[in-house]
Amino acid sequence: MSGLAVLLAWMLWAAAPLVAYAALDHGLHRAGRSLAMVLGGYSAAACLVWVALRAQVAGQDHASVTPGAVLLSWAGVAVLSVLLYALGAWIGPRK
Repeated sequence: MSGLAVLLAWMLWAAAPLVAYAALDHGLHRAGRSLAMVLGGYSAAACLVWVALRAQVAGQDHASVTPGAVLLSWAGVAVLSVLLYALGAWIGPRK
């Protein structure tokens, strides 16, 4: 299986470290709204890729990228981002 949905899934996984780094940076600056916007955009992209993969996988016996893999990685990035935000807020300068 190949196509645009698989490419988008790979791009989503490539963006995961950037989202986690942004969470740490927003934690250092205590910018909760900015983090919410970043996570909201990443979540919207993950949902769109999940829907595209579900449509592409429908009716096939196997798939190179399953929709569950996208949701699992999204959940991992969300949890890691919240933890890194909390760490950044804890070690960051006080205002």
